[in-house]
Amino acid sequence: MDSLYKHTHIIAEGLARYVSNIADDSITIFSDYSVPNGAVLAKTVEFLGRTKRSATLLQRDSPVITNLEQTLGKYVSEVIVSELKASKRDPEFQFFDQTESKLFSYNVKPAVFDLFLALAVFAYLGTVYLFVRSVPPMMTYVYQFRKLKSS
Repeated sequence: MDSLYKHTHIIAEGLARYVSNIADDSITIFSDYSVPNGAVLAKTVEFLGRTKRSATLLQRDSPVITNLEQTLGKYVSEVIVSELKASKRDPEFQFFDQTESKLFSYNVKPAVFDLFLALAVFAYLGTVYLFVRSVPPMMTYVYQFRKLKSS
């Protein structure tokens, strides 16, 4: 939780500096009391961990949206929740409808088939290798035989 608190403070500080256009590092915008404390962050993480946050379940009255709106209301003077709908013709993002999926598993060929196939490939490649290695000695034998026959 300490790292979450530290990173929350860094993000809040960075956003405030960007919005306010402040480049001076000696100025501290957020003091420790204006950033959510560790207990609030722990409760928020616990709440988000046990609540479904699928895009199809996040309606305007969703507990996640309501909680975020209330939490932001503590630290910001004006909070506005707006709904965003994707264009039907050309959406920039896509929400998937299913929140639960089933995994189907099928019985496939046994591993013994793979073993026999691997042995057959190995035997074929071994035969080709031995044939290629025996070509130079056979050519030497053929040349010697022709030499003896022509003389």
